[in-house]
Amino acid sequence: MVIKSLKGKSNASARWVRRQWNDPVVKQAKREGLRSRAALKLREINDRYQLLRRGDVVLDLGAAPGGWTQPTVVAIDLKHFDPVEGAITVVGDFRQTEVRKQLSEALRGRKADVILSDMAPSFSGNFLTDSQQQLRLCHNALKMAELFLRSGGYFATKILRCDGSEEFRADLKEVFDMVKAMKPQSSRPESTEMFMVAKGFKGANNDKDSSLERNR
Repeated sequence: MVIKSLKGKSNASARWVRRQWNDPVVKQAKREGLRSRAALKLREINDRYQLLRRGDVVLDLGAAPGGWTQPTVVAIDLKHFDPVEGAITVVGDFRQTEVRKQLSEALRGRKADVILSDMAPSFSGNFLTDSQQQLRLCHNALKMAELFLRSGGYFATKILRCDGSEEFRADLKEVFDMVKAMKPQSSRPESTEMFMVAKGFKGANNDKDSSLERNR
């Protein structure tokens, strides 16, 4: 069965498939009817920092395949993904003005209570390249928070531990009252992935809109 399923795959793809089959966190997510292990990461983050409350308006950046969207309200991704009951989905690049207008319409003029980002680039296998691309996504997520997050709101983003991660933490501290770093137990042990969690947004900077257009 395994040999047949892996036939024709590259060595890297075959290793990934085997790891998925044997991963207890992936199995747990499937047992619980979750779309991906990302939902378990969000649960851990929320258990520790209480980001999500009933009735919150939540904006989920990089939502596909929907693992974090199951408890959220408005989700955006470049990719189409199966609808999640109770969530509004927007497909597009939020760096584009028209797509941000769609988000504003989906939010019906409200500011989000929480902004979550599980965005990740298409990884190349070169850590320096991948970590810098991930860092760029983190900065774009922060700029979206400055546009769409209410004062006092919460923010969480995936980041790779790298030379620029502490500088990004310092950027968060400029606009949030509390900033913490966390590596969920449901992340793979060998991964450099962690999450920056920030609470108490100090307020929007209206000059940030155009910088999203430039940061491509």
